[in-house]
Amino acid sequence: MQHRYDAIILGAGAAGLYCGIRAGIRGHRTLVIDHSAKPAEKVRISGGGRCNFTNLHTSADRFLSRNPHFAKSALARHTPWDFMDFLSAHDLTWHEKTLGQLFCDQKSGAIIQALITEFEARGGTLQLGTPVTDISHADGIFSITTETGTARADNLVIATGGLSIPKIGATRFAYDLATRFGHEMVETRPALVPLTFSGDMKDAFAALSGVSCQVRA
Repeated sequence: MQHRYDAIILGAGAAGLYCGIRAGIRGHRTLVIDHSAKPAEKVRISGGGRCNFTNLHTSADRFLSRNPHFAKSALARHTPWDFMDFLSAHDLTWHEKTLGQLFCDQKSGAIIQALITEFEARGGTLQLGTPVTDISHADGIFSITTETGTARADNLVIATGGLSIPKIGATRFAYDLATRFGHEMVETRPALVPLTFSGDMKDAFAALSGVSCQVRA
């Protein structure tokens, strides 16, 4: 069976679902596909289930990027307060913890449900547990093949996430697909790691390596 959409989004995480919501607001008929049986698994485990969904001090200078202007544009278009307005519209509340961290009072499951409810209210279609078997592009149209058939759209969004947590379904899918379509890839590396030092700083701390002390209760 073949279906036609204005946009197809691969990945039913927070990014994919929210992208689908924004597309729906613009009147686009949108399909979100994910190979996992459950949506937004990273949201589910965020903050140990309490879901620290944003930070009041979010700003472009808090991001490291080869293109420092990207964060400026993205944050100017959609601020933390915009997402807080979204949560308020779904009767969700939050509280602030250390350093501007905002946690949802109703926990992560409530935010996931709000994303799905809003996405479907905007006319979106969600397909879970649906691995993609083939992707092609011809005459300006993307064709996405799954076991349920082929879906076509003028626009394709890849929101399948990175490699950080394989246990919840993270794969190399996005990287391999980008390479296949001729995009240059930046070599991946861990983003959340302990402090590291180089040069003089590294030498200054080398003598402390392996030092330990007993802590009194």
